Amino acid sequence: MLNNKLKNAARALAFSTLLVTGLSQATTSTIISQPPGNGWYTYGTTFSQLIPKATHDEYKIKLIPRGGGMTNPVVVNQGKADFGFTTSNATVWARDGLTDIYKGKKNQNLRMVLDDVQQAYTITIARKAWVEETGNDTLEKIIHAKNVRIAMKPTGSQVPIIADYIFKSLGTDISTLKDEDKVVQMGSGQAAQMMRDNAIDVYIDNVPAMHPNLTEMTLTNDVVYIPYSDKVLKDLAKLGLPTGTMPAGTYNGQTKDYVNPVSATVFVTNAKVDENTVYNITKALVEHQQDIKHTHSPLKFWHPENIGKHAALISLHPGAEKYYREKGWMK
Repeated sequence: MLNNKLKNAARALAFSTLLVTGLSQATTSTIISQPPGNGWYTYGTTFSQLIPKATHDEYKIKLIPRGGGMTNPVVVNQGKADFGFTTSNATVWARDGLTDIYKGKKNQNLRMVLDDVQQAYTITIARKAWVEETGNDTLEKIIHAKNVRIAMKPTGSQVPIIADYIFKSLGTDISTLKDEDKVVQMGSGQAAQMMRDNAIDVYIDNVPAMHPNLTEMTLTNDVVYIPYSDKVLKDLAKLGLPTGTMPAGTYNGQTKDYVNPVSATVFVTNAKVDENTVYNITKALVEHQQDIKHTHSPLKFWHPENIGKHAALISLHPGAEKYYREKGWMK
């Protein structure tokens, strides 16, 4: 009897030891996204549910429901979050300390995990009647036009920063064009109405496919899609806006593919996050990409197998690189 009790106690002790050991091995990582109601928050929610399931609870995720494209790189670089959503261009700007936002402070601990998760297109459209009347059908002509009104989102959006880099590639800048009364800033909903009223001639934005305000603008106005020169495309690619293609028919009146500087959603980490953690989280996300795409249709164009087909914007984390090499996607 006593012997059986001792055996049962030993089994219970062994089981509890295994349980405690298993719990102690679980790793909790943090992901910074955006406030609730925004796209990255919904993606982060899915990631936080999928990763524990895919790793049999070896890795757990705590989602940080705040942040944004311009702030998340700094938070991750400082180690206040292990992972984060941001944009390709904000990642490069933060790494190199570019723009007035980062003010020369370089964030050099940023490493890529997933790139090109979702694309936002840099789109310049103009009223068709204005283009036909003036002949201003290129950006070079537009910035030198008299009485032109170029509209874009207010300061605080990344659009004015992107537009400024475009203008600088063309030999001017947003400040000069404002002084010449050629640039006005407003919300995209207001811009759609002002274009209908002929109060603006050109509109610049950076949005994904099926964006409601740009859809409205192109459905209620006859517009021309203004092309980007090779020089502008090359200059912006160096600043984290790789050249991409918006397929014909993405928006009304777009009869052919539109080549433009693309701002891609990326998923980054800190260089100090351990290799095994990044490897296993990368593996979990990539190998369950169909579940992610089924839940979030805007991510259906994410193709992680293309990771080695273009120049890296920032260095891959060794854990992510290890996984991609195992898949044969990188040489």
